[in-house]
Amino acid sequence: MESYLTKYREVRTRTEAICRRLKTDDYIVQPIAEVSPPKWHLGHTTWFFETFLLGPYLLDYNVFDPDFSFVFNSYYETVGARILRTDRGNLSRPSVDEVYRYRAYVDSQMELLFQQEMTGEALARLELGLNHEQQHQELLLADIKYIFGHNPLFPSYIEKHEGVAPPVTTTLELGSSLISISEGVYEIGFGGDGFCFDNEKGRHKVFLHTVDVAKQLVTNREYLEFIADGGYQDFRHWLLRAGIG
Repeated sequence: MESYLTKYREVRTRTEAICRRLKTDDYIVQPIAEVSPPKWHLGHTTWFFETFLLGPYLLDYNVFDPDFSFVFNSYYETVGARILRTDRGNLSRPSVDEVYRYRAYVDSQMELLFQQEMTGEALARLELGLNHEQQHQELLLADIKYIFGHNPLFPSYIEKHEGVAPPVTTTLELGSSLISISEGVYEIGFGGDGFCFDNEKGRHKVFLHTVDVAKQLVTNREYLEFIADGGYQDFRHWLLRAGIG
């Protein structure tokens, strides 16, 4: 169980590290319905562990606050009622401090749960919960970026004086840094015994045209160069594969 506990701590710490640069007011902003306030992300990922692990598996567990299920449930209709997604930005209460106390409480109770013998179902829920929180870490970063981008002052997530490491720059070397995929029929979708989300299931066949794919991620600099070079104005980059160009 030690490896599971270590992973749990790492994931939970990472979520709070993403929010460390935020001011209190940043936690409750919801510019559009598709963006969730950072405070809601913190509470929802905590509610997941409380609802699906602590409640069912930790003996004599006491819920932190019965109202939090209504506040932090997202779409789990079988679990109970929930607020509308568009209303997440109206949550001036619970406060940011209280949500962090909620996280600390659930984390302390999870430590107790790790001292027990966990069943296969409990471990499966734990793995789902960890992947679920990592998924919300990606959403957190995207939502914070959108929130800051719609602030009239355009605040920076990372200030220059913080002394962060300079960005890694790469140069795409055609031929040596590309993977060529031949035209043909390929199977996609999850296949195996490890973890996957349900939307990765349904392994099926697709037809692909010949394509070259870069081995590394495109950098911001390369993307800007593509835009400046008129990449979005040249229809050949978008319509040629469809047989229109």
